[in-house]
Amino acid sequence: MCLARAVCGRVGLCGDGCEASVPPYWLAAVFCSGAATAACSGLRSFCQVLPDRGDANSVIFRGSVKQVIAPPRTLPTQPGPLDQQPGIAQARRRVGDPAPEMEVRYPIVRFQVLESFLGADPGDFEVRLTSDLFLSGIPQNVPDFRDGEVWLVEAYRDQRDEQWTTSRCKRTKPVAEADEDLVFLRAWVLGQRLPAHVTGEVWNSAGRTNMAGIQIHLRSSTQTFSATTDRRGQFSFENLDAGVYEAVADLPGSGAPVRIDLVRARCSRIVFTVR
Repeated sequence: MCLARAVCGRVGLCGDGCEASVPPYWLAAVFCSGAATAACSGLRSFCQVLPDRGDANSVIFRGSVKQVIAPPRTLPTQPGPLDQQPGIAQARRRVGDPAPEMEVRYPIVRFQVLESFLGADPGDFEVRLTSDLFLSGIPQNVPDFRDGEVWLVEAYRDQRDEQWTTSRCKRTKPVAEADEDLVFLRAWVLGQRLPAHVTGEVWNSAGRTNMAGIQIHLRSSTQTFSATTDRRGQFSFENLDAGVYEAVADLPGSGAPVRIDLVRARCSRIVFTVR
């Protein structure tokens, strides 16, 4: 059995970004970019999910870290000698008691905006770091900013208090890891459309290895392209025109092709998995 996963270029439930029919012998699971996934594993590049020019609640910029303001860390209270004295009962929560409130303390990063792609004015810009995991009221596993570093930052306005926030589940990354995103964003700001591309791999889950020498076919309404996976099981199609494509692998029981929309997106990634 072969499982095909397509990373599409549209937020949603695949209706707008990708399609796949499922015959009995073929399982096609299509994961759209922007869908919520555990541990941010569904995070996609800017060419897969385009920014929204009309979104006043998001900013994208390249900036230099000027200052990281970390919240004070406090240790949880431990039972002391007084608590252990005879006749002094320790306080215990009872059913129905209100849950204790904990003050949440967010790290703040102050940036110098070097290049704005969406919504960020020149000058200083403060961003609050948040996470899905908190310890003693402090978010954990936040991006590791250091003074003087240059980052590509994507932040959203928290509607509750109008503060700008980012996390590991945003497309915030050091510029050393953002070459492709920066090329795309600079063209996007100028209204230029870069050629699209599709990349992917063929993975054998039973042998836990990628498969070399597998033919992959990419079809549009007017053209058909073919590629062969390299020794690492990788393949790519470059310099594609905007349009809707279908991809299929030469594998036993390969079934229905995976539909890829490169009108809304500029790139896509597919993983064919043999089980």
